[in-house]
Amino acid sequence: MLNNYKIKKAKDGTIKIDFADGYSSVIIPTKYGKNTICVSCQIGCSVGCVFCYSGRQKFKRNLNGEEIINQVEIAGNIIGKKPTAIVFMGMGEPLLNLKNVLEVAEDIHNKFLVAYHRITISTSGLKDINKLLKIKFNVAVSLHSPFDKIRKKLIPAGISTRCIVNFAKKYCKMHNKKTYIMIEYALINKVNDQDKDLKRLLNLGWPKRTLFNLIEFNSIGKFKKSSAYEKFKLAIIKNGFKCFIRKSRGKDIGASCGMLNFSK
Repeated sequence: MLNNYKIKKAKDGTIKIDFADGYSSVIIPTKYGKNTICVSCQIGCSVGCVFCYSGRQKFKRNLNGEEIINQVEIAGNIIGKKPTAIVFMGMGEPLLNLKNVLEVAEDIHNKFLVAYHRITISTSGLKDINKLLKIKFNVAVSLHSPFDKIRKKLIPAGISTRCIVNFAKKYCKMHNKKTYIMIEYALINKVNDQDKDLKRLLNLGWPKRTLFNLIEFNSIGKFKKSSAYEKFKLAIIKNGFKCFIRKSRGKDIGASCGMLNFSK
C-alpha cells in the first residue's frame, strides 16, 4: 500500500500526494529551485482543532517509520531532486507519535543530507511539549490565540499560553543563539485578530528569539480569513521580534494548511 497513491498539482506548482490509507503529503516549491516537503505522521488526528479540515478525520492510527520516510522518498522521486526542507506539519500530531517522528527525522538528516535546522517538528502545544526541549530539530508551536479561553475552544487538547511561553523560554536557553522558537498563529476574522489580541500577544513575555509565523487562514465554515496580517506583522516586528506571513499554497487542490482532508 506504500506506493498506492494519487498526485494532484495546483496552479501555483504545489503538489499533493494522497495515499490510499488516508493520509497525505505536500511538495511546496520555493525560490531558486528549492522545495519543502510537508509530511503526515498519523492517519486522522485526535487533537480536535475546530478550524482544521485535516482534524475532522477521526484518528485511526500512527504512521510507522517506513510510512513516514516513504512520503519523502516519493516526493523526491516526483520532483527529481532531494528535499531542501522537511516540515512535520501534515496530518496528525507529532507529539503523539514522537518516537517514530524523531527517528525518521534523524534518518532524513542522514539519508537526504537535510540539515537539522531545515527539519521542523510542529505541535499543537500539548501537555508533553517539554519532550521537545532538547531535540536537534526546529520546533514550531501552534498558538492561535493569546487568551486561554479562546485557545481552548480552538484547540481543546491544548495547554495554556503560560505553559507555551515557559516552554519557549526554556527552549531558547537550551539552544544556541542562532536557534529560534517558531510560534504559529492563523489569523481568523473576529476570533483572534482584534487589537486586544495583538496587545495580549505582544505582552505574554516571549523570549527575544521568537519567530512569529502568521499563517494565511483558509476559511472553514463559520471561521473566515482575517485582513489583519500586515497590521500584526508590522506590530510584531516593531516590538523586536521576527515575523513572516506564510502564504496559502495549493488551496485549489486541498493542499493548504488545515485542508489535507478536504477533497478538491
